Amino acid sequence: MEIREAGDGAASGEYVRVPSKKYSWAEVRQAVHDLRKELSSLSTMLPIAISFRKLSNGKTRIYFLRTPQNGWEITLLYTDVTATTQANNTRLEWKPLIESNVALGVTSGKWSREEQLLWERQRVAAWGIASYELHQRTGRVLFPCASSLFVAEERPNQLPPLVPRSLNTGGGAPLTPAMCPRSPSLVAHAARGDIWLAAGALRRPTRLTYACKGHEPERLSDDPCQAGVPCYVTQEEFSRYTGFWWQPKSDDDVYRIVYEEVDESDVKIFSFPSSQTSSGEIEEFRFPRAGTPNARSTLKLVTFELQKASPTTVLDYYQEGSPDVAPSDPSNESMEVINIRWLELRHSLKEVFPWFEYLARVEWTPCGNYVWVQLLDRKQQRLELVLIPVEEFSTRSVYDHAPHQLTSAAHADPPRDRTKIERNIQVLISETAPESWVNVHDLLYFLPSAADCVTFIWASEETGHMHLYLVTCGLELANKPASVLEMLTDNDSNASGPNIISKEPITAGDWEVLGRKIWVDEARNLVYFVGLRETPLERHLYAAPLSPPRPHAVTLLTTVGHSCTVDIDEECTTAVITRSNVSTVPTTRVYRIVHDNGPRLHSQGILMDHCANEPGGRGFNGGWDRTVDDDGDVTLLVKESCLRTLDIPPAQILETTLSCGLTAYCTLWRSGRAGRSPTVLHVYGGPEVQTVTNSYKGIRQLRMHMLAARGFNVVSVDSRGSKHRGRAWEAAIKGKMGQVELDDQVEVLQWLAKETGCIDMERVAIHGWSYGGYLSLLALATRPNIFKVCVAGAPVTCWRLYDTAYTERYMGIPARAPHAYTRASVLAHAPFFPDQEGRLLIIHGLADENVHFCHTAALLAELVRLGKPHRVQVYPGERHSLRAMHAAKHYEATLLHFLHENL
Repeated sequence: MEIREAGDGAASGEYVRVPSKKYSWAEVRQAVHDLRKELSSLSTMLPIAISFRKLSNGKTRIYFLRTPQNGWEITLLYTDVTATTQANNTRLEWKPLIESNVALGVTSGKWSREEQLLWERQRVAAWGIASYELHQRTGRVLFPCASSLFVAEERPNQLPPLVPRSLNTGGGAPLTPAMCPRSPSLVAHAARGDIWLAAGALRRPTRLTYACKGHEPERLSDDPCQAGVPCYVTQEEFSRYTGFWWQPKSDDDVYRIVYEEVDESDVKIFSFPSSQTSSGEIEEFRFPRAGTPNARSTLKLVTFELQKASPTTVLDYYQEGSPDVAPSDPSNESMEVINIRWLELRHSLKEVFPWFEYLARVEWTPCGNYVWVQLLDRKQQRLELVLIPVEEFSTRSVYDHAPHQLTSAAHADPPRDRTKIERNIQVLISETAPESWVNVHDLLYFLPSAADCVTFIWASEETGHMHLYLVTCGLELANKPASVLEMLTDNDSNASGPNIISKEPITAGDWEVLGRKIWVDEARNLVYFVGLRETPLERHLYAAPLSPPRPHAVTLLTTVGHSCTVDIDEECTTAVITRSNVSTVPTTRVYRIVHDNGPRLHSQGILMDHCANEPGGRGFNGGWDRTVDDDGDVTLLVKESCLRTLDIPPAQILETTLSCGLTAYCTLWRSGRAGRSPTVLHVYGGPEVQTVTNSYKGIRQLRMHMLAARGFNVVSVDSRGSKHRGRAWEAAIKGKMGQVELDDQVEVLQWLAKETGCIDMERVAIHGWSYGGYLSLLALATRPNIFKVCVAGAPVTCWRLYDTAYTERYMGIPARAPHAYTRASVLAHAPFFPDQEGRLLIIHGLADENVHFCHTAALLAELVRLGKPHRVQVYPGERHSLRAMHAAKHYEATLLHFLHENL
């Protein structure tokens, strides 16, 4: 036993340190197995991807994805809700929409490389149906699964569960499939680098674009173009995963799809070991490192028409590039595609906006007459919202390797009618952020407008916080009387605007509106949104008036003390809300939105509570307390006895004032031991993420409980640079990655040690993944007297090796900020890593296509050159996330064993 005074930052007084017990690998591995079994009952999968449909009998059908009771594979479920005037607290019955006995190919494991990479970008961890699309008018459901495409539809003689049928896609994994809004039997999808129409209503699959030459992956360098699939940085850094969009409405028989064509000729190719660990093969990826060329985006339009298919012949059993594909059922009234045309803008986006680098968002306006885009410059300090009339797509485009019959003279440029009313390309919004960056969001809603203007809801950070505005812009005509010279020169490439007639704030204050979704009740002139007005730790649903906007008349609709996720139907009559806090497992309820002196929520039933759907077993030794709050909602509290068997107290959220005068929040999971205990600072610390919230975090929170159960305190801190605290808070890291974040993390940790008396500041570990791995390495190198050990997962070690969009947003272009990049590099700090054994562990997946393994390899080379001790754990076949269960368990055992041995 050692009796000593409290260390730096610890609470005053003496304490007795109990020598750390050493555990064998077998003991730790068994402990992980037991803890997972013990804690699994606290984990739950929430209903996700919620959709609504009004039925003819007046009920509302709610669709969602989840594992069914006593099941393991994610599938599509539904429940029907009857609107009532009385509060309803009964559990709603889940029903399978898809017949469970139908083989969807899930167990075959035939998930393509393209599907796996899309899941990585979307952060999807699913086994089964990962996404679906619902056509509300018909009830038709479309979903991809195991490299196939399925459709299911209710018919008078067929009610759920439905037997889905597979659509012939023409080969290749169907990515981001989408039904035509006006004709849902037409299904477009991206596959093998181009846009296709699946068979179904069509006699056979039809290729709509020919951007990709069709070479095999080993010839990636010869096939740099693709259509309908965004490039890597667009998906990873701007969360746009699709590259084509159906026209929602049309007055003629022509079908139109606007699409992005990507040219990656200048983007460097890198090779990685295949995710198939036993193959020994190499995978190639195009990846633009900071300061190098990006992919080039071109916006195009493909149009086509349909006609009744001719009688089946032997030729129908073959199609270009896929001689094995059989046609659709010839007994059906099938159609075939004719008159395919490819059109470009008269003047490309690059010609009109020479500064534009990133095509961040694309969609059609509801009327179908315009396409709107959000454009960003390379530094991401300038964003413009641009309206493009469909008539601007008037220049014929040709694919060199398309079939001859599609490139013949019959598809020449359509004649341009100079007497027809036309409109310019119009800039609606122009924003700049010269001292930081512009955050891209999805908060845009077009309202009915007069012919000479456009009215819409838009979000902006112009006040320092993200808020909603009601904007009206005037539209300028392009068909003003033209002189002979103007007609000859056709000099009309410049965009008009912005011509803002009015801009009124809908919300205001030192708080954020969250940038994922808004819902508009046009009949009542209300907008519903999720925001952080009450506290930055809790997401709540609010309603605000539009006519006129009154920022101080915003109505809170959910209960303070919980954080919520929200889905609302298009009519704004039904809401599905999941709520939880750090000590309350999630409960999902269905509400009717009623209006009685303002909007309010009226309970219609419980869609999910933990007791109902995860009964009894799964190694749960505790129980649940059931309480009823003010609005009749059933709350399921984790009983202290539930965690007491593992000596785990409930988590705490604390706040303190930093030396810079700003408030910082942290979460503390105590080990349950008396006195001061070894502590793990679990860090992310980077931009775009908020880790400290008053919500239940599922499996991530369970790993904190796992560490606490093994005798470690766990601390998580949101430092400057994190999300949802305003532009100034985020921008503190501009050009200074790895500096202010660690200052704040250490300051809060030392305050917490003095405040609680439970942290042994001489036994502190730091552990994080990705950006958290980067900060963990810097922490050990720059503050070795504070952090005894470091466990860094998938760490960035040199920002010059990371991608353009992310790195340059926060650090600028390397050639213009070389010293900032050097200061932020872990490699530059390699000489300062400690010389003692057992202080540094690095973990990395060998197939990581996000933070490449070369980051770890570069650091290892420096550590070896300098003679610095370190340990490395490599996971072959794993990407940036450890998806295989055996890899996740091994990682947890490795982490715990290292901490037990060295902390």
